[in-house]
Amino acid sequence: MNSDVMDAIGGWDACWNEAQRAAVTVMQAAFPPLVEQSRYVGCHPFRLEYEEEGFGAGRVCIDADGRVRVEFRDVPNKVIAEAVGSMRLLHIAPAGGLLVEALSGTYVYECELSYAQFEFVLAEGGFGRVDVMNATVPDAAAVLMALTETAKTAAS
Repeated sequence: MNSDVMDAIGGWDACWNEAQRAAVTVMQAAFPPLVEQSRYVGCHPFRLEYEEEGFGAGRVCIDADGRVRVEFRDVPNKVIAEAVGSMRLLHIAPAGGLLVEALSGTYVYECELSYAQFEFVLAEGGFGRVDVMNATVPDAAAVLMALTETAKTAAS
């Protein structure tokens, strides 16, 4: 490969690494309890985790393509339902975007533009799950920010 191409690839690589570091910053700004973890074999390049009394535990992973996975467990159903309502996910099946009055169950939104999947589980016992797969950084940040803001409101 000639030196111009090698230089261009080097420039692209530096920009990409900076973009991924920026994605970590975005996730932490949207959901401050997230703490970056060291990478281990077979893991995504960037992994953040949290655990908070009364608000569950989980992780956010940013893969080599810049897509985000969110896996939160034991999140209060009320926080999930209100966060989803604040995001106005009108096509969430089967609730039509309104989970505040929804029964326990699994509610899914699949984005046709980004191919991301958003799954919200309202579980028996009052604590559910949030699973986001293959999301763009802005979409994942929107979910995390909605959870953060809803949790703040619920705590006050």
